[in-house]
Amino acid sequence: MRFKDVPLKPKLVILIVVGVFLVLAVSMAVIIGTVTSQEEKLAYDKSIEMADNYANQFDAHMKANQAVARTLALTMAEYEASDREEAIGILENVLEGNPSLIGVYLGYEPNAFDGRDRDYVNTSGHDATGRFVPYCNKIEGPLVIEPLVHYDSSDYYQLPKATGKDILTEPYFYEGIFMMSYDSPIFKDGEFAGIAGVDVPLEYVDEVASNIRTFDTGYAFMVSNTGVFLSHPTRKDWIGKKSFSDFDSKEIKNASDDIRQGIGGHIEVKDPTTGKTVIMFYEPVETGESAFVLVVPKEEMLAGVADLRDRLLIISVISILFMAALAYMIARSITKPIDEIVDDFRNIAQDAVKGKLDVRANTDVEIDFREIPSGLNEILRAVIVPVRETIRVTNALAKGELKERVNVDVQGEFRDLGDTLDKFSETLNRIIDDSNAVLTAFQHNDFKREILVHGHGDFKFLTDGIEETRRALDLVTAQRKAAEKALLDYAMELERSNKLKEEMERVINNSPVIVFLWKYESGWPAKFVSENITRLGYEVTDFTSKKVFYEDIVHPEDLENMHEELARNVESGCDVYTSEYRIFTRSGEVRWVDERTFIQRDEKDEIHLQGIILDITEHKKAEEVLLQIEEIHKKEIHHRIKNNLQVISTLLYLESGNFSDRKVMEAFKESQHRVKSMALVHEKLYQSEDMVSVDFADYIQNLSNYLFQSYSVGSGKISLRLDVDNVFLGMDTAVPLGIIINELVSNALKHAFSEGEDGEIYIQLHRNRRDSPSYRENYKNAEDQVAKCEKPDCTGISSTQGINKVEDRLTLIVRDDGKGFPEGLDFRNTDSLGLQLVTALVDQINGSIELDTSRGTGFIITFQDLKYKPGV
Repeated sequence: MRFKDVPLKPKLVILIVVGVFLVLAVSMAVIIGTVTSQEEKLAYDKSIEMADNYANQFDAHMKANQAVARTLALTMAEYEASDREEAIGILENVLEGNPSLIGVYLGYEPNAFDGRDRDYVNTSGHDATGRFVPYCNKIEGPLVIEPLVHYDSSDYYQLPKATGKDILTEPYFYEGIFMMSYDSPIFKDGEFAGIAGVDVPLEYVDEVASNIRTFDTGYAFMVSNTGVFLSHPTRKDWIGKKSFSDFDSKEIKNASDDIRQGIGGHIEVKDPTTGKTVIMFYEPVETGESAFVLVVPKEEMLAGVADLRDRLLIISVISILFMAALAYMIARSITKPIDEIVDDFRNIAQDAVKGKLDVRANTDVEIDFREIPSGLNEILRAVIVPVRETIRVTNALAKGELKERVNVDVQGEFRDLGDTLDKFSETLNRIIDDSNAVLTAFQHNDFKREILVHGHGDFKFLTDGIEETRRALDLVTAQRKAAEKALLDYAMELERSNKLKEEMERVINNSPVIVFLWKYESGWPAKFVSENITRLGYEVTDFTSKKVFYEDIVHPEDLENMHEELARNVESGCDVYTSEYRIFTRSGEVRWVDERTFIQRDEKDEIHLQGIILDITEHKKAEEVLLQIEEIHKKEIHHRIKNNLQVISTLLYLESGNFSDRKVMEAFKESQHRVKSMALVHEKLYQSEDMVSVDFADYIQNLSNYLFQSYSVGSGKISLRLDVDNVFLGMDTAVPLGIIINELVSNALKHAFSEGEDGEIYIQLHRNRRDSPSYRENYKNAEDQVAKCEKPDCTGISSTQGINKVEDRLTLIVRDDGKGFPEGLDFRNTDSLGLQLVTALVDQINGSIELDTSRGTGFIITFQDLKYKPGV
């Protein structure tokens, strides 16, 4: 039910009561909030002040005990008599004069008191060392004198000695007594001589704190700065054993952190002992390094606040009920005369609905409401005239008299009603005239005459329908004309295309290239071949009739490579690639061709191949002649380089004879060996058949023999063992690898064996085998490299290339069983030119090197043969 449908009397009562309720509610809320917050603040302030007072009391007591220890230390620092009995008497007097203490003691460094420790061994107040360490206490009741214990390791002695400051120990149990100790250092002539201390029992702390009561059930307890309970009114088993931070409560843990930092405060938490919600107020006891905790039940602390709030709420409810009764009386006095007028209006409305517009309202009402029925009567009189005139004009329009107009003189909306009726007549007349003009144009096949007068509402359907019909007829006429023109243009274009096709076929057939269109099927059947296939002796029908497949004319030695290359490019998504291979003519002649293959895919993802073939046989023959000439030049170059290096080696040998310094002669000798290793590579290249690769097994044998002879061990006790695969390496790999072997073997011959010692130098060179760990690791890396290539180009890496790359890896091991490599020496960071050269050359051949000292000295080098790329 909507609020405007509610009767006036209840509405007035509701508005007055709600308004008064809101005013009173807001006012009382502000008053209650202000008063209760003040009362609550007073309760909190009172509790904080109480906790602070008790903390100050305990602090004063702790300061007094600390002052006793400090005074005793100052007294003994100025004590010159060095009388041990008199000093013990002082301790007894201090203990008797301070009933709150349970023990007083002194602890001196060896011979620091009087230099006579040896005379007092195991006497009263002394232990087996004779040190003056009297402990005067009344732990068991009567006063006794005992020697201090554990002073060599305990904090009560060691901390003052280390820091030179007063200390307060953590609470601890000794002889069944829970206590704390205050200790002060004794200095004589600026040097640490010992300590003076007092023991304070904590039973009185528990007694005093346990007797404190606040409100009805509030209580208090003490904890140390580390959280250990020093007292509790009910849980005596917690004292000295349980920590305040052990409770699983975030609020208590935060309070423990504050206590540890000497900060006061309060928290609201559930009491672990009673289960009630309480406020815990905690204040630090600075001197005792502890805290006083006051526990107050929240409901007891705020009981007065809750009672005051309840009384204020009762007053608010009574005020609202009183204002509701008053509002009802006011509403009744207002609504009674209004109800009488409403009943009279209802009767007039019922007559008006029945068409009786001559009925008038009763004006005999209270003076404040008399204008209402009088105004209604004036409205009824003003309505009758325009209604009757409207009925007259409407009847005329229904008879087709569209020129009839409203003739009465009225004002306001009645004038608007007459003008609207006149406008309707005029608009309808214009629509009919304009529509007749368009329909007349249709009869003469004129569809360009548009509707100029557009109606609204239902008239819009009429005018828009005529306009849409005109546009449709106009569009059909235009499309028919366009279709006729398009057919004529297509006929002309088709004629031009046929001519262009004939010209292209003439160009292809007269060119040196042959065009094929194959199916990607077994044998590569041709769907199309250019007519100039006759250059190879074949006819077009040989291929289109499938008597000859394209695979049939490819040289058998090239066929497998073509299959693999095509499959690889199709799988990789390549669109075009080039290749060279050999084919047979009809007469059996072998010809070299260069083919550019286009890979096409239709909507069904079917593959079609288009190839352009160019005969390059003469070009290939010219290349072979050039290669033969290049081989001769290479052979001559390697021979000359070998001779030049031999000359350099001889010059180094001769020049070394001009020096007597052993290190200089050794440097010349090493350089001579390096040059010899390079000359040997060029000699092997000169002797090889392809002038590109070196028989490295034979090279290692020759180089090793040369080195053994150079170091005069040809018939000695050091033997050489070789385990080398039949490996051929290119010059880019052979030269640096030969120098590496030269350096490692030379180092072994010079440094690995003592004079007269037997030994063996072992050289191994193998390609990575498929069953070796290094092969499997490199193979996996190659697979990962292929997988990362999402869409390589026509020259991108394939899985076959990746595996071949792995199998190109080789492992070289040079090992001796001598005295081993020096410990702690990093072979990659040494002053030795030979090892620096080895590590640099390993990087040059894209290899890795590791040192193995498990059996003598062994260097393990893994590398890849760098394919020699001659300059063009």
